[in-house]
Amino acid sequence: MASNIVKYLKLDAEKTLGGLHAVGTPKVYDGYKEGIKTGAEGHTFPCLSEGLGFEKVNIKVPGLLQPPFEFTGAPIPVEFEGLEAKVWQDWNNKGDVKLSIIAKEVKPLASKQIKLGGDKA
Repeated sequence: MASNIVKYLKLDAEKTLGGLHAVGTPKVYDGYKEGIKTGAEGHTFPCLSEGLGFEKVNIKVPGLLQPPFEFTGAPIPVEFEGLEAKVWQDWNNKGDVKLSIIAKEVKPLASKQIKLGGDKA
């Protein structure tokens, strides 16, 4: 029964993920219908999640074919509208529990940028 519980978990994505910082170049992802590739469906944004101890997460934004900012190498604080997160098990990887995260929109925040690596110069 424990393996069936995962599909019933509900997450408050905004509270779980906390502040988000884009840390890589957004990548186009393809959509599939009945196992057949249908072409570009949106962008995936690699981010660090404050709520998950700065764990790296990928957030998909369907329908977004042009990112609203350019990644320049430094983490960019971002805000996602309409965040939804689902828990799933990857049975191809020993049943690891993973997050699937989507959003309706992304925009950079005009606030301070963070430095990775602490206070080292």
